[in-house]
Amino acid sequence: MHIKHYVLFAVGSFLFFWWLLCFTMVAPGYVGIIVNLFGDDKGPSHRELNVGMHWIAPWKKVYRFPMFQQNQIWDEAHGYDSFIFQTAEGLNVTADIGLSYHLKEGMVHTLFAKYRRGINEITDVFIRNYARDAINKAASKMKVEDLYGVDKQEFIESVQTQLKTDLDPMGIAIDRVYLIGTLHFPEKVVAALNSKIEATQRAQQRENELREAKAQAEKEIAKAHGEAQSILLRAEAEANANMLLAQSITQEIIFYEVIRRWDGSLPKVIGSSNPIIDMREVLKP
Repeated sequence: MHIKHYVLFAVGSFLFFWWLLCFTMVAPGYVGIIVNLFGDDKGPSHRELNVGMHWIAPWKKVYRFPMFQQNQIWDEAHGYDSFIFQTAEGLNVTADIGLSYHLKEGMVHTLFAKYRRGINEITDVFIRNYARDAINKAASKMKVEDLYGVDKQEFIESVQTQLKTDLDPMGIAIDRVYLIGTLHFPEKVVAALNSKIEATQRAQQRENELREAKAQAEKEIAKAHGEAQSILLRAEAEANANMLLAQSITQEIIFYEVIRRWDGSLPKVIGSSNPIIDMREVLKP
């Protein structure tokens, strides 16, 4: 009798602990996807487990997916190969890319049903493949000179737009795609592009100098024209003044001026006639 009680107690304890072990925890910021491993309905469930404790049958497994923003960097420092793609001219360019994304609420089970993988595998394999395709599509429409200049931002924006189009229906919302460092071009291409840029800058500098010289010449011409106009106006004013002065002089004014300026002294050498007397005789009416 005692043995039977011990057996029942042992079996009950085992079942109790086994029942406790079937509880699973979904931490804050995560959702759980239940996968049935046996039976006719095996596969992922459409029900998503929210935060808290859940009892899960032992023939089922729970995959946890983060609902907060994920940041993925694909570069050598994180153990990944750089993306290699070709421009419109067929030149090879390499780049390290990073992206931020989050899973859309209520669509995690759709994502899992499609890939049957956890979030890390989905990111490193499937999302990376979509990123490679988007990069190739965007780069095939751009010249290497465009990517070397300011249009590389347009390239990244094109990649981001394509990724959003591809991944949004799967429940993956792309927040941002960005470039790690800079694009890497063949050395010969970089040398040729730098030479072209320097030539363009020199031509622009010469053009600016020519415009500046032309502006300075026009300024000098305007200044000379102004000075000539000023001289002409002064000459005309003086001529007008002299004409008015000549018109205003009479014989009486001339005689008055002679008398006013005479100091009363007679010339030391006098000819046959007195100039003043002669002047008065001349000025008689």
